[in-house]
Amino acid sequence: MNDVDESRLIGMLRRVIRDCGKLYQRCGKWMVRRYPTMIEGDPNDFLALMDDLHRGLLVKVYVTVVRADDRWTAPEKKVAAAMIEHLWGQEFHGSQLREAATGLFLQADQLTWESLVAPFVRYQPLADSKAHVETIVMRLANLVAKCDGQTMPEESVALHALQRDIDAALHPANPDSTLAPLSNGSSASAQSQQTAQQQAYAQSGGAAPNALSQADRDEQLRAAMVELTLLVGLGGVKSRVKSYTNFLRLQQQRRDKGLSTMPISLHMTFVGNPGTGKTTVARIVGQILGALGTLSTGHVVETDRSGLVADYAGQTATKTNKLCDSARGGVLFIDEAYSLLDKSGDDAYGREAIQTLLKRMEDDRDNLAVILAGYGNEMDQMIRSNPGLASRINTKVEFEDYSPIEMSRIFETMSRDNDYELPADARHRLMVGLDHLYAKRDEHFGNGRLVRNAFEDSVRRLADRIADVTDLSDDLLTTLKAEDISLPGITQAELARLMARPHQLKMECEGCERRIRVKPGSLGQRVRCGKCDFVQTASWADIELTN
Repeated sequence: MNDVDESRLIGMLRRVIRDCGKLYQRCGKWMVRRYPTMIEGDPNDFLALMDDLHRGLLVKVYVTVVRADDRWTAPEKKVAAAMIEHLWGQEFHGSQLREAATGLFLQADQLTWESLVAPFVRYQPLADSKAHVETIVMRLANLVAKCDGQTMPEESVALHALQRDIDAALHPANPDSTLAPLSNGSSASAQSQQTAQQQAYAQSGGAAPNALSQADRDEQLRAAMVELTLLVGLGGVKSRVKSYTNFLRLQQQRRDKGLSTMPISLHMTFVGNPGTGKTTVARIVGQILGALGTLSTGHVVETDRSGLVADYAGQTATKTNKLCDSARGGVLFIDEAYSLLDKSGDDAYGREAIQTLLKRMEDDRDNLAVILAGYGNEMDQMIRSNPGLASRINTKVEFEDYSPIEMSRIFETMSRDNDYELPADARHRLMVGLDHLYAKRDEHFGNGRLVRNAFEDSVRRLADRIADVTDLSDDLLTTLKAEDISLPGITQAELARLMARPHQLKMECEGCERRIRVKPGSLGQRVRCGKCDFVQTASWADIELTN
């Protein structure tokens, strides 16, 4: 490798190292700012933890690849020097570099992939960044393997093994069983996500440990409303939540002026298929309620039947009450809530959980919002069959399935957030597949979850495609080609057949509101309407089959 190539590679390496740090820092700040009550332990320590984890990830990747062929070449030493400079801000050479590198190797033996990526598995708000983590890992691993001008057979084996290991760590078969403690030894409660702060809320009777100033509340409300607005699709949901917010604000304004107010029930049902954003909107609602002062904190505790119902008689009420205590001052979000009611009517444990929950919904109605979520028909049946629930819940928010274009936009957002480009042919292939899946959907249609799986599968196909490429350019590392696009439930052969069907791409002109035809090669580009000359970006279009 000549000096120019080596300099270029070291430059690429430094960018990847910086990207890793930025990713962990950005995700850490996002969690602290938006979801502090989900963080185990003191949120103030979380940023330092994320910084430590990103450093550990860099060390683990480097050592894994370098060890593969039992050699430590001069170019690999330069990579180590660049990494050490990033980690400790010092330049080492000669014996100092060897000593420092020995420390890296020893440190790597103490680290596991599962612990290094645990925040992205444990905390749902960070789940969309899993693909970015995997990309950074494989970019760094490939650069280390190629730094001496060639990838040895042992290194190729190590790269494929590393791909499997990081994939398994980010997508464990049983997440609850694989999550290691994020700090110094106390394990997390995966079912109820009771954080130390939530327990403090309960002990203080639901009062916030650190009351927000009015300016802070105003900013929190503004941020929550912006986040709601930026969600893809969900027009009816946004309208319902905004109307609900206006009603609560009116009640607060009347209360501040000493005027009478209407009784408010904070409890709701969120109905719709999986992956339609119910959990995300619940968190936004919690932020809104906290910002308005309707709830003292607005934190969200997520659970399902397993978090409420005990395994033995007499323990369910205690378990449900403990969970409600942790949610007091905020929102208790119960997913698949209909599972608490067995169709046979013989589920004594489920009935006990509901009765306990009903009492807490009444006793704590001024400082606890319960959101029951699940499929529409099952939730409607549950509410109708229980007069107690029907009388306490009068707000219903319906979540419709995402359209193919909306799912495409979600995929595009994930790509943009993780530094991937989508050329026209990849967009075309993605849209055809999503349109087919949408057309044959049932009540178990995955919506956003399907898109996330598709995105992660596509990134893995990209990683496999470039695994043995010697000269890795930024374009290779960041472009999802048509051949990389993969969708759950559709084989590559079937996707090719769908692409071959006669069809047209059409979109609505924002100028004259006519339906205009879009050439596949123009996707993602600016196009001009042939009727009114209005120019707009043809990011996505509808698929229309032709004879």
